[in-house]
Amino acid sequence: MSWRGARPVLLVLAVVATLGAFGWSLLSSGGSDDEAKSPATTPTPSAPVLSVDPTREAPAPAPTTEPTTAPTAGECEDENTRFNADGTQGDSLLPDCGQTPVSKEQQQTDGLSLACGGDYPVILYKSTTSGAKTSVCGKDAVGDRFRVVIQPAGSGALDLAGSYDWRRDAYVAEHDGARYVLHAVDGSLHVTRDGTTRVEPSSDWISLDNEIDDL
Repeated sequence: MSWRGARPVLLVLAVVATLGAFGWSLLSSGGSDDEAKSPATTPTPSAPVLSVDPTREAPAPAPTTEPTTAPTAGECEDENTRFNADGTQGDSLLPDCGQTPVSKEQQQTDGLSLACGGDYPVILYKSTTSGAKTSVCGKDAVGDRFRVVIQPAGSGALDLAGSYDWRRDAYVAEHDGARYVLHAVDGSLHVTRDGTTRVEPSSDWISLDNEIDDL
């Protein structure tokens, strides 16, 4: 083949080679651009995890205590007291001066006193006879649940379960073979022992008026 015949072939090869080199450069630059354009990823911080020590105990709450002191009477009755002087009905009779209502704890161990207290804080009736002092202590002013407290002269108080005899209008209690009947109409105390009844008249008695007048 002569030089002139070979020239067209060489030109075609040169063009093909140039186009191939140009295409390769485009592909190479496109890949690097994609890599350059893609943003770098950063790890997302994770939230802190709190751990609880199972061997550690929570602090116990501070204990609360309630006062257990015995109630004291703000007022008392003596020879100078005019009970119900203003005509206003009270919730309880006043204890005699020198007598203190007992607390619930004292009632459990020692029983009620003549000033009542504990679960029976209301003084429904009081009487002083020749041989004893007597109080009727109620759960409330209604008077359907009560106890009879008798303190013989020179002895300690007797806290006794009581019943009401409506026929005689009297409070009845028993202890150690003796039967005590306190008559509300005059405050007298009838003590029966071994078939013999001794009547002790009252020198001072008072009742909480807990009945409705129109009944």
